[in-house]
Amino acid sequence: MASAERVAVLAPIVIGDERAADALTALLQTQPADSGCAAHDLADLATALLRRPVGVIDGHGTILAGDSTGATRQVCAPDGSVGLCWSGGWTGDARSWQPMLTQACVWLSLVRRAQNPAPAEPETEAVREVVQQLLSVRDVDQVLTSIAERTLRVLDADICGVMLREGDLVRMRACVGNRVAETARLRMRRGQGLAGLVFDTGRPAKVDTYLEDRTISPDFMSLAAKEETRSALAVPLRLHGEFIGVLEVWRRRPSMFTESDERRMVVLADIATVAIDNARLHDEQAAATTEAEQTRDALQRQVALLDRSSRLQQSLLTTVIEGGGLPAVVHAVASELGCEVGVYGPDGAMIASHIAGPAEIALPTNLPARGRPVPGRWVRPVYADGDQVGQVVLVLGEATAELMEAVAGQVAMACSLALLRERAASRARAQAVDQVLWDLLQGPVEHRVAARTRAQQLGIVLHGALRVLHGRIENVEELAAEQGWDTSHTDKVRRGVLRAVRGVDESRRLPLTGMRGDLLVAVAAELNRAAAKDLAAATCAAIHSEWPGLRLSWGISREHPSPIELPTALSEAETALAAARRLGGRNAFLYEELGIVRLLLGSGNDPDLQTFIDEVTGPLVAYDRDNDGSLIRTLRAFFDADCSQRVAAERLFVHHKTLRYRLERIRQLTGLDLSRHEDRMRADFALRLLQVNQTAEDGASTTR
Repeated sequence: MASAERVAVLAPIVIGDERAADALTALLQTQPADSGCAAHDLADLATALLRRPVGVIDGHGTILAGDSTGATRQVCAPDGSVGLCWSGGWTGDARSWQPMLTQACVWLSLVRRAQNPAPAEPETEAVREVVQQLLSVRDVDQVLTSIAERTLRVLDADICGVMLREGDLVRMRACVGNRVAETARLRMRRGQGLAGLVFDTGRPAKVDTYLEDRTISPDFMSLAAKEETRSALAVPLRLHGEFIGVLEVWRRRPSMFTESDERRMVVLADIATVAIDNARLHDEQAAATTEAEQTRDALQRQVALLDRSSRLQQSLLTTVIEGGGLPAVVHAVASELGCEVGVYGPDGAMIASHIAGPAEIALPTNLPARGRPVPGRWVRPVYADGDQVGQVVLVLGEATAELMEAVAGQVAMACSLALLRERAASRARAQAVDQVLWDLLQGPVEHRVAARTRAQQLGIVLHGALRVLHGRIENVEELAAEQGWDTSHTDKVRRGVLRAVRGVDESRRLPLTGMRGDLLVAVAAELNRAAAKDLAAATCAAIHSEWPGLRLSWGISREHPSPIELPTALSEAETALAAARRLGGRNAFLYEELGIVRLLLGSGNDPDLQTFIDEVTGPLVAYDRDNDGSLIRTLRAFFDADCSQRVAAERLFVHHKTLRYRLERIRQLTGLDLSRHEDRMRADFALRLLQVNQTAEDGASTTR
């Protein structure tokens, strides 16, 4: 194969195995001069097609190309001269490529024969010519005719025919040199004539004087006389050991077919068998390709139908969600489908309609409750609150009938949604839920108790550990000025942010959400630290995908056991939000992770010092009390020694391994990593505050 041609065939491998089949098909159309190069090309393309290493071997198991380590032969040419091997057998959809890979083995076998023909000089050129011809012919009938013509010349015969098996008989499929048309239509059963004898015995057979020979049946003597046949030679055609037909030649002159003739005939029969199988595989592949193309076209039509149906569905949902009524719904349908749409009330009177373009009106003025089906018209019922409140009619326009059938139900559903009369109740519920939220967060105790009761009545579950998530839209006004939004659109964006927060809460862990201005507030139930961070991150990601320039920060409180404590949780969330806005770098800050920062940002009325001390030193004090331990004293000595374990161990008169064990125990109890500066500072500060509190308590006891 020329370099440019080889690059053109193998280039799809670089792109991906989805084009490897096309590349392999293109390779099988070529006639390379180098069988070694052809073997390597076949190995590369088979590897890309099956997505695993593939080796090419000959009939003796010798590796011709590729990788056959640990592989077994999986597919081969009918004569076994060339095979493909890989490990793992046939998996997934690889079995669908078996005909093509078998054809590829046949192709390489023919290439190798063309390059290395049999050594017998008389038939070498003829065999080469036959092989070259078979490489370029794909139609079965053309292959059979080519075989007959070449065999006729190689055997120096006058008539040649190729007969293929059809059940219990063989039928002439290709015949050259005949004078009588009946010869080209021969059908022989087992034992009839010379071909029937080969069919019966499965071995080559010949006659030197056809009309006088007694070894064959006399069924076709009259036809032999018309053709003036004198001698004949026939050999079987076998594929994978199975008899598939007969190759036969006749001479009109007195002559005898020799053993050399028989040998050449067998060689040609073997080539013919390979060629026939190759052509059949090509036909099967072509049929499979045609079927695949038809399936692809059908799928493309179905995808186009689903795509257009999906677009209409999305358009209708958007129309309904944005508050559009029946006029907006029918306008969207008529515009998308190029048809007439009408909605009729329970009395049959038209209440909304739209016509795409200046077409003649085909919608009825009134629609009876039960009418006869009309071609080109789709009628569907419209329901609201479980009752049929009307019908919607679609009249065929620009869209196909298949699409109209698919979307008629969607249109009826959109009309049903537009007619629902529960919007006022939904708005009232939203207002009631919002009032419950702010009473729980900001109301006095009696209001919080009442709000908890109203929440239960509204089906809002506020059990377990509760957190408050406090968010702020940082730059909506700046973005509005940059994008040219008016006040209405800006408020719409704010409402969209609130919808996004509720949308990411798929597990319904935010029973209460609300918004005031640019501030978002949500009450979360049973939300641990990781889940809280993930929820905040998902919310920010959803908002960023909708409004790429919009920034949102979150502050998250600690867990609180009762809704009555939600004002404290709100204060903590506000402190965490302040940290998020001042420190930056993250979407959300948790109050319990702020450390010393929360003491600096907390309100003056509630510095939360004791809580901070208890979080850090509480587990250590409890351990020392229950185990007669010295963890507090060890921690103090560690800091007094400038965090030197050796110096601290000497001052405590303990072994350095004992000190190391105590520090590891402190890490297990508090979660603080004393190799980190931030955790050291937090522990040191809490320890000093503990010491101050203990000193103050000792002084108070002495005074008393």
